[in-house]
Amino acid sequence: MWARIGKPHCPTCGVEVARRTVQEIVDDILWNLEEHTVAVWSPVIRARKGTHQDLFRQLVEQGFLNGKVNGHDAEFETPPQLDKNFRHDIDVRIDRFVCRRKSRQRLTEAVESALRLGGGALAIESLKEPSENLPLPSGSKSRDNKAGQIISWSEDFACPEHGAFMPELSPRVFSFNSPLGACSSCQGLGVQRQFNTELVVDYELSINNGCVRPWKRSMSPSWYRRLLEQVADYYNIPIHVPFKLLSDDEQDILLYGSGSTVINFHFESDNGSVYKMNRPWEGIIPRLEKTYTETSSDRTRNRLINCMTDLPCSECNGEKLNAAARHVTVGGIRLPEVSSCSIHDSLELVRAWRPENERGPPEEYADQVETLDEKSLFIGNEILKEIESRLDFLNSVGLDYLTLDRKANTLSGGESQRIRLATQIGSRLTGVMYVLDEPSIGLHQRDNSRLLST
Repeated sequence: MWARIGKPHCPTCGVEVARRTVQEIVDDILWNLEEHTVAVWSPVIRARKGTHQDLFRQLVEQGFLNGKVNGHDAEFETPPQLDKNFRHDIDVRIDRFVCRRKSRQRLTEAVESALRLGGGALAIESLKEPSENLPLPSGSKSRDNKAGQIISWSEDFACPEHGAFMPELSPRVFSFNSPLGACSSCQGLGVQRQFNTELVVDYELSINNGCVRPWKRSMSPSWYRRLLEQVADYYNIPIHVPFKLLSDDEQDILLYGSGSTVINFHFESDNGSVYKMNRPWEGIIPRLEKTYTETSSDRTRNRLINCMTDLPCSECNGEKLNAAARHVTVGGIRLPEVSSCSIHDSLELVRAWRPENERGPPEEYADQVETLDEKSLFIGNEILKEIESRLDFLNSVGLDYLTLDRKANTLSGGESQRIRLATQIGSRLTGVMYVLDEPSIGLHQRDNSRLLST
């Protein structure tokens, strides 16, 4: 449904985005970079393996002699030798000129060439800003953009303000099991393993008594204790009182660091050698995160895992999808919002998309839901019928309280049984007789009656 009739929105500002014409892109470039000296770039290769020698030869034949290879300037007549087993980026420089309204034709031709070579994408790099005394048209954003800034545009879905590209909508874009749709931070899991302060710190112990649990069992507990003692000394934090009695600010400094404040650390070994370092205190939690990420020791990693818990991903807030997929709406509703609803509310929400519906959506979405227009209904009507049918069946067999994003391993036997039943019967096969082997297992008598009536 979201792949067929979804409306993409910019993840930054929420504005609905659409495909853009060449002239719209040209207007946008003039608005952002008028009187800048610019270079027009076309991204012909992105993260693709190979030596690409044939491509370099073709580009020279077409008159494109230079550009960038993996971010470095390159002459295509004498291209660098690329390792075929590594991924490479190749950008072609289409043109270089001062971006002015009177050079609009030249800009248009450069944009068309860049889009053709780059598969619908291009980038403009500001090489030099306009002089301060040069008058610019009212409303121009040219002064806001500085030399060295690169702004990207695309013929595909892209925000006119932020240039955020949206992929071509397909079912895979909305699957957290696909690289196209999964959140890059949590890999589509919706959770991230993070250090839990309740497990890291023993709040009953003091700094002097080793309140940081992982460091008590580390290879150098005295080093870490001395580190904490010097931080405490700098901020006048008592080291002989339980951690729970420290103020919130004191706990925050110890746990998350001193920010940009530099502390002079001084260490002396048993043999009398002295080691000094001047740097900010990074904090207990960041230090443990760094150790967990960089260690090659399974023993250390397993020790630290005991102090971690799964928390909602900070990037996607537990919604599992990347920013582009999370900001596509159908009838004003995002896919993760429907997934978080109960089956009953999801059914009411889907029905509210139809103009003839009189009941309306669930109360929390009353100001958000929009009825689908004629075109969307024409394209998505059959899909909408299937969704309504499956949700209606699940609702009828007493599963109205389940949310669509409920984890399968948390379902009871009776709930799983009814979901499997809905999958089979919802397919509406004809000429088929279903033999249900003890379908009432795990069901309450009330649910038996509802199942039979369904």
